[in-house]
Amino acid sequence: MKRCLRSLMFLVSVLTVSSPAFAECNVTVSNNNVDYGRISRNEVSQHHGDWYSLDERDVRVNAFCSEPQAMALFFSDSSGLQRFRFGDNGDLVITAQQGMLDGRRVDLGKSRTHGIFSPMGTKNRRTLLVLNDEGILPVRGGEVAIGQQFSFVLHLKPALKAGQHSSSADEELLTNLNVQLETQ
Repeated sequence: MKRCLRSLMFLVSVLTVSSPAFAECNVTVSNNNVDYGRISRNEVSQHHGDWYSLDERDVRVNAFCSEPQAMALFFSDSSGLQRFRFGDNGDLVITAQQGMLDGRRVDLGKSRTHGIFSPMGTKNRRTLLVLNDEGILPVRGGEVAIGQQFSFVLHLKPALKAGQHSSSADEELLTNLNVQLETQ
């Protein structure tokens, strides 16, 4: 069995929402295309019930604005599901960790609201599970922190269902993640 996994392509966009400073902002991702290449059955790292895990990968996301802003990075795919898909039947578990704001460690928060950020139940959070159409934002003292440069690491854990890797044909499994920076 061979699989060609040109997977986890990050599509980046910037949206400034009612920002009084009208700051210029940019987003970069350390690796826009996480590619597993061709893999065979013996390269699947762990077996959990009917699921097979692939090697975990890390991608650093960095947002920079010319003026201090409240900012959130929203992640989405086209599945319409709460979890991220990996190909047609696989799953992709994403966690955010190692938050930094203007060179200093910061807690991470999540927001489901676009435009007006309100951190959901975040107190001293260093690692967060990221779900489809949720925003990751910097938090200090339970409030959204303001800054110019916000970065964190996305930890990616793709998994395939047992039947998804049993054929001998080549197949390309893709996940396109949209990354959108919003500021206030």
